[in-house]
Amino acid sequence: MTPHILLEQLRNLLQSIPPLEGRGDYTHEQYTWLGKANALMNEWNEIQSIPFKAAVNSLIRNAERRAQYGIIVTMIHDVIARIENSLPRSSGQAFGPGAAYDFFKALNDLVASATSQIFIVDPYLDAQIFDGYLNEKNPGISIRLLTNKYVDNVRVAAEKYRSQFGANVEVRVSTDIHDRVIFVDEDQCWVVGASIKDAALKKPTYLAPISTDVIANKRKIYDDIWAVSAPI
Repeated sequence: MTPHILLEQLRNLLQSIPPLEGRGDYTHEQYTWLGKANALMNEWNEIQSIPFKAAVNSLIRNAERRAQYGIIVTMIHDVIARIENSLPRSSGQAFGPGAAYDFFKALNDLVASATSQIFIVDPYLDAQIFDGYLNEKNPGISIRLLTNKYVDNVRVAAEKYRSQFGANVEVRVSTDIHDRVIFVDEDQCWVVGASIKDAALKKPTYLAPISTDVIANKRKIYDDIWAVSAPI
């Protein structure tokens, strides 16, 4: 996972933190959050995240929850600051002409990080979205693709993809889309500066996260377009 994607996921983690200080058994939502937090901190640094894992284990055992909660929140903030200090000023990633592999790797990491759903909006999507980014690594992921230009190309690839992997893939076509947007799960939205199929080949592009406070509105815009778009 690239530092940019890890940083965005940690920020979203803080935005979605459930109550953890009370006594008693945790809910499924609380266990899910703790599991995701453990995985992301381990992704950052397996050794340095050991105190974080110990704090999570103490929470689960109902031991000193207020103190352990403080450790968890403080460590997430600390790691976010460390990653921010190690990156250029922009929170997104810029890719110069010819940096097609760097873009491919960054976007591949982003798509692979999904745990429940992916929604890609790009009028110029073609079959390489399946070849390069959507594969059997994420079984059970719900995938939606909203495109416009290379409809037959994408339709054939989607049919073969479903047949081989049994994946939940829907493709729809709309003339009302112009931007390139990628939604990952419920809490991430990324904007791509150029169409995915041509990104960083001859012209510079970027991959940048949308602020968490506008993601819901952004998603609603494209969900509404999706709802009236033609399935293919």
